[in-house]
Amino acid sequence: MTYLFTRDASLGYVSVEGSGRRGTSVAGNDKANLPVTSRDVARETNVSQSTVSLVLNGKAEGRVSQATRELIQATAARLGYQPNVSAQMLRTGVGKTLAFAVPDIQQPFFGEVLVAAEVAAREKGYSVLLVDTATDPLWSERLVGMIRSRLIAGCITYTPDAEAEAKFADVADRIVMVESETPGLSGVDLTIDAAMKSVVGHLAGLGHRKIGHFAALYPKLTFRSRHAAFLAEIERIGLTTDPLWHAASTFEIDAATEAARQLIATGVTAIACDDDLLAGAAYRAARQLGLSIPDDLSVVGFNDVELARLLHPELTTVNIPADRLGREAIRRLLSKLDGKSTRTKPTMVELSLILRQSTARHGNG
Repeated sequence: MTYLFTRDASLGYVSVEGSGRRGTSVAGNDKANLPVTSRDVARETNVSQSTVSLVLNGKAEGRVSQATRELIQATAARLGYQPNVSAQMLRTGVGKTLAFAVPDIQQPFFGEVLVAAEVAAREKGYSVLLVDTATDPLWSERLVGMIRSRLIAGCITYTPDAEAEAKFADVADRIVMVESETPGLSGVDLTIDAAMKSVVGHLAGLGHRKIGHFAALYPKLTFRSRHAAFLAEIERIGLTTDPLWHAASTFEIDAATEAARQLIATGVTAIACDDDLLAGAAYRAARQLGLSIPDDLSVVGFNDVELARLLHPELTTVNIPADRLGREAIRRLLSKLDGKSTRTKPTMVELSLILRQSTARHGNG
């Protein structure tokens, strides 16, 4: 499934189905229904049409003052200006749209990444087409076709599988991968190992010796990496582990709650979760079992979405800076499209452990 988003600095999201007309419709007055043009915006703001074009095409940075850019953007929004995509394609031979493919749009984290990416793209005159790979088995073929037909300029893919990566080989100069399955193909990566080291170190430092891992049951490298990093750190600091202290589930609430109940029943005193949604399920399971967080059970999440602060007590979790990740992915892609990218190593986005109230010292620690 695909979705097209655009954003205006003063109004927030606007629909591509917006009227794009100025004035009100008056019988016999065809001019009232004409699309708003850059010339109309220039006239309204009392600046040149070339200046308006620079701003509306995302090419004004360093050439037009911030105050003038804001005035033009606000005026364009007020008048209902919409870019003429067909005209842009005729001039440049390619659409001013980027695709962003994610594995599950229902995950709050991906919504945060998308917003950051869309804002960064909009600043450069692009819109973002969102692709939910979970609902479209042919998503990679469709995106390759759209790139080859120049309907989209390029694409960012988040945790694509190896099969999809192979299909992107011929259009690699217009693709940026985030957390790629294949070493060396990522344009943007996360410091997973360091993050899990912080999680295990934090819980061990509180005296926990029976630390469970609640994994996300999805065939993605990012989740396999989290489990591997968790086990590696447990071994490094000399703690014992048990296969029973490992549980896995999808993000479906009832399934995740049941998996969490079984994990808690093994006697673990702390749980490191692959996602804040799984942490929420652990809270639910603990409540059903009559246990208190953090007095009876410490819980750590991953992602730091808004849910982390809605839980009671607020959730200790690993923060993935969605704004930086989304902006960096767009920057890397546009650099490729401009032919300026010579970098082969991925940009590493640093993760950090955010301490809140869901973890506490274990009584026997």
